[in-house]
Amino acid sequence: MATVAAGLLAACGSGPSQLGAAAIVGDTTVPLDQVQSQLRFVLEKEGPEAEAQLVQGRQLDDVARQIVTLEVRHELITAAARREGLSVGEQQVTELVDSLGGAEAASAGTIFDAEGFRARARDQLLVVELGRKYLPRLSVTVDFTTVGTRVAAMERVAELAAAGPQGARESIQADAARGTAAAVDQELSALDAPEFASAPVFGVATDTVVGFPSDVQEGTWLVMVVTDVTTAPPVGGALSGVDPALLEAAGIRRLAPVATDVGVRINPRYGIWDPLSVQAVPNENETAGFVAPLRRPPPV
Repeated sequence: MATVAAGLLAACGSGPSQLGAAAIVGDTTVPLDQVQSQLRFVLEKEGPEAEAQLVQGRQLDDVARQIVTLEVRHELITAAARREGLSVGEQQVTELVDSLGGAEAASAGTIFDAEGFRARARDQLLVVELGRKYLPRLSVTVDFTTVGTRVAAMERVAELAAAGPQGARESIQADAARGTAAAVDQELSALDAPEFASAPVFGVATDTVVGFPSDVQEGTWLVMVVTDVTTAPPVGGALSGVDPALLEAAGIRRLAPVATDVGVRINPRYGIWDPLSVQAVPNENETAGFVAPLRRPPPV
């Protein structure tokens, strides 16, 4: 039964009123009743032992938050697919579901019933297509520095954002002169640097400061000032042999700018929306990092 509970956790202003909403994505409301109903369904489907385990582990909120995350992502995927002209056919969805043993079997231990699992499979295929479109085309130019702790990363992001373009660059150059791992005018290609393909730096706009933990060096936080974002023509055959999981991760990363454009609000009972991990998290201490716009000097 522990495996079932683990699967449940891993399957993972203006506009509409927040009243009665679990989340608001642009002009679309995810009803609070819908999330609560799905949570009740999950508990009934998996049985009293799984529910007891989740209650004992204080993980019911995590399951509810996962439901909210996937509902928000569904709206973002729908918006992204519309913008990019992406689609998947019913046969593709069926083939994916069948490869997992069929919708009924594959939905066991997840937050979905058979019908919901097909919808989730469709979203997954669309996200992969989004990653396939952008992975060979996207590159960013950054000035970066490094720090050793989450608190230091938060402070450094705020400092560089407040310093503005020239001040931030001079500060990073001073870091490099002191021997800190830091540099300016570094170009990162999502395809050529797969360790960064799903990193927050590929989901933010020009003139943004972003801090997040390194996947390469444990205990190191990267703080990057994004000075340019480029979408080049795709290179033929560039994605040959690329792991579909990487395409999916890159696609999820490309949902971040969509979320910024349309706006995402989360009911506080489920926490807050983290623009870097593109999911709902319990509080500000659980975000994947920090992001702030680079302050521009006022026009003369």
